[in-house]
Amino acid sequence: MSIKRLFPPIRRIYFVLAAISLICGTAVYILFRDSDLLVWTVLPRPAFWDMWKIPINYRSNFITVLAGSAPDCLWLLSGIFALRGLWFFELKTQTMYVLVFNFIALSYNMGQYLGIVPGTFDYFDLLTMLSVALAEGIIFFTFIKRRIQDDEEKF
Repeated sequence: MSIKRLFPPIRRIYFVLAAISLICGTAVYILFRDSDLLVWTVLPRPAFWDMWKIPINYRSNFITVLAGSAPDCLWLLSGIFALRGLWFFELKTQTMYVLVFNFIALSYNMGQYLGIVPGTFDYFDLLTMLSVALAEGIIFFTFIKRRIQDDEEKF
């Protein structure tokens, strides 16, 4: 089987989008989050961490959303894109994995609410994660699924 058959352009785009989402989420996390994160209770905080932080005004709703919810949403999106790319031609399997991944991500957030998982629960985080997952699903099933089926028929 040729590389073109295994990796049509739209499938490669999914892997690129997964990498971009992961990098952007990490960049927002590093540049805008406080240095007293929970992760530093488990791992030693690097000396350069505070040098990267950009001081921001948390009175702005947009900045609060960007600093607080964007990393989680971008990481969720990265995982969804990676799963869509991995199971590209297996639409039923792909859908199942994406649903399980969304359930795990949302369960982690709910675990914070219940005190089972360390971290700070925020209703807005949950709402934005649900919105991102829903928007991605609508875009996928409305526009991209048909194109994948057309690519599958070509090859």
